[in-house]
Amino acid sequence: MSSLRDAPVAEAGLVTFVARDYEFSGPDRIPGGMTTVQLINRGHDLHQIQFIKLPASKTESDFITEITADPSRLPGWAQRRSGPNSVAPGEQAVATIKLEPGAYVLLCGIPDKHGRPHVLLGMLKPIRVEAPVTQQSPMPRSDLTLTQVDFGFELSQPIKPGKRTIHVFNQGSQAHEVVVVQLARGASVADFIDSFVPGVPVLPAGKPIGGLAGLEGGRDGFFQTDFAPGRYGLICFLPDMITRAPHFARGMMMDLTVQ
Repeated sequence: MSSLRDAPVAEAGLVTFVARDYEFSGPDRIPGGMTTVQLINRGHDLHQIQFIKLPASKTESDFITEITADPSRLPGWAQRRSGPNSVAPGEQAVATIKLEPGAYVLLCGIPDKHGRPHVLLGMLKPIRVEAPVTQQSPMPRSDLTLTQVDFGFELSQPIKPGKRTIHVFNQGSQAHEVVVVQLARGASVADFIDSFVPGVPVLPAGKPIGGLAGLEGGRDGFFQTDFAPGRYGLICFLPDMITRAPHFARGMMMDLTVQ
């Protein structure tokens, strides 16, 4: 049986992973540095990719053991490196993140209709990030900056219609994410949260269209989304480190209009 170290390394720049219910397919080894990750959702539920860097002393088996024992939180030693966030079936999300060489696992933490995180259903993939052998890709040119704080979002300027690259910087003391929700006419981000049902990818109040998965404090990343004119919401669903309440319950959600 070959190891991840023997698998071919994906080319630098763009790497693509396909999500199905409940597994990921894609390269086993990718080059490090600034990496653009495309998530294609070919399942029937919402899916995301959360990159987790494993410390040198931990393995995929260690991660599985701890997340199975307590799926409500990641192991304290797990290092969030973000990734493309939630998208509905048949759609895709793109994020650009910095990946240091080492062992990682990819997971989907979204719950199914029974409330079980997809990672417990097999949606976990080990990968190896190698030191880049060619000149690293530059940071993307962004249209605006979204700053995450404990507990809120701050935009450097309004979002305009069209394909936009948003630079996300986590200035908080905890890990944060941003889920971008395209809202239905007349709906608010609070309406979306109030009506959220696990296992239902598209709600009457709106649908997730990407964003950036969990990112440790002090780190940054980018996501790309094509914004049509209309109403949108930004949400952080990650749990508070102490109370375990989702960050949106502490105010980490935002309504905005793209026009």
